[in-house]
Amino acid sequence: MARKSRKNVGVVDATPVAVVSTVYNAAAYIRLSRDNAKRGDSLETQRDIIENFIAASPDIRLADVYSDNQTTGTRFERPAFQRMMEDAGSGRINCIIVKDLSRFGRNAIDAGYYIEKQLPAMGVRFIAVTDSFDSLEGDGGILLPLKNVIAESYALDISRKCRSVQRQNIRDGRFVGRMAPFGYDKDPEDCRRLIVDEEAAGIVRRIFGWAAEGTGAGEIVRRLNKAGVLPPSHYKREKGLIENMKLVGKTFWQKRTVTGILTDRVYAGDMVQGKTRTVNHKEIAVSPDEWVCVPNTHESVISREDYECVQLLLRRASGKDSEARRAAVPYSPHVFKGKVFCAHRGQPMHRRRQNKDGVYWYRCESQWKFHRDACFVVSVKEAELQEGVFTLLGKYAGAITGGYIRRERMTPVKDAAAEGELKEINARLSQSGRFLKSLYEHMLGSLITAEEFSAMKARYESEIKALSRRADEICTARRDRASGFASYCAFSDAAAGALNGHELTAESIDRLVEKILVRRDKSFEIVLRFRDEFEQEVEKVG
Repeated sequence: MARKSRKNVGVVDATPVAVVSTVYNAAAYIRLSRDNAKRGDSLETQRDIIENFIAASPDIRLADVYSDNQTTGTRFERPAFQRMMEDAGSGRINCIIVKDLSRFGRNAIDAGYYIEKQLPAMGVRFIAVTDSFDSLEGDGGILLPLKNVIAESYALDISRKCRSVQRQNIRDGRFVGRMAPFGYDKDPEDCRRLIVDEEAAGIVRRIFGWAAEGTGAGEIVRRLNKAGVLPPSHYKREKGLIENMKLVGKTFWQKRTVTGILTDRVYAGDMVQGKTRTVNHKEIAVSPDEWVCVPNTHESVISREDYECVQLLLRRASGKDSEARRAAVPYSPHVFKGKVFCAHRGQPMHRRRQNKDGVYWYRCESQWKFHRDACFVVSVKEAELQEGVFTLLGKYAGAITGGYIRRERMTPVKDAAAEGELKEINARLSQSGRFLKSLYEHMLGSLITAEEFSAMKARYESEIKALSRRADEICTARRDRASGFASYCAFSDAAAGALNGHELTAESIDRLVEKILVRRDKSFEIVLRFRDEFEQEVEKVG
């Protein structure tokens, strides 16, 4: 066979084809831990590394910087991190850049979930500069989970070391608290040592002086409030030691504050610490037997003799109160406990017995506890509250019964309708899922263009999202309906029992009454559970 000539082969057009590349709007995420143990991890250094990387990457532009300072990497409830994820969800950013994986997070499981699952699902590119990780170049193989585990182990090791150092400081009698006790300051040259704050210490000495004279804690509170003395948290805020208003307490002294000062050995020069313990990120109280007390660690505010004298008086007063309580006739059941409030101040009202025979009153004790102008004289007899509850229950008796019967009839009907709608939604979700899968296959087979695929995919995903949201609403409404019906049944049973026997118990009151507000003219408002629904029923009957 003769060979074919190749001299006249057609020339291929070598004109370069323009390639459209994606431009990424990047978030620079920087984080500094509380321990700040590793050099080179300052916020400025992290930002410089990320900005230099972006400057060398023409397909990336910096959209915003998200900074979490003094926050642990073991949890992801960080303000800037959460804001960044919200911006990623809204489409404002589509790329996240960190210096290294440990800045993103030190919890191996959660960090792996974000990087390998959530961010790809959101269409967000992830880059860890110094770890040479880029989600566009693959999943990182074994490197990514290994680095995350190492980061988590590092965080746990640092945490253990910090706790170990803190325990040793406590044993040595060195102060480990965030803020010095009222009456003291931290030594500017050694934050683990307490020095006397003479201004606040003068108030502490006045409190101990009154107590040594036999003045009770309640009377001491009234004297301090009458004199306009700032309570500890407001005093520290005025000195600039507290900036967060959430840490500032009430504007007046309270009995527990005075009692806490009178029983604190720190004012006698002893360091008592280890009163709480952190378990699963929650502080729990520790038994006094386990407290760590180191004597004579700092200058005392009062003499040890005065401190011991006050402790003896407090023990005697407590013993007398116990004897008086044992000698008195037992109190009747406190059925309105936690339900009666002063309508003017909002404070819980205190139940008192007028005499041993049993005439009970509720009184607002703001004037006695705080100062004379704290509130009005507000009081009411317990018997009047009981009668008021019976009267109100009688008024709504028909509405209670009618509402119960109607709920009993309508709940199965509504549940059946909800079940039918859920079946229809599930069928449509299944159908939409199949359509999505076929769309992808059609695009791979060149039956539809990428633009058509994107538009149709967005429409189906929007429909799936709306259907899923509706299914969640139906399930939530069904759960709420079941819970509400159970609560209504309990309410109806309690109301019927109270009316039939003309007797109120703590359990029945808890089911029937939301709260009772007492006014200065001895009138009161009883707020029943489901009261709005009862009033609607009464209007229908009328």
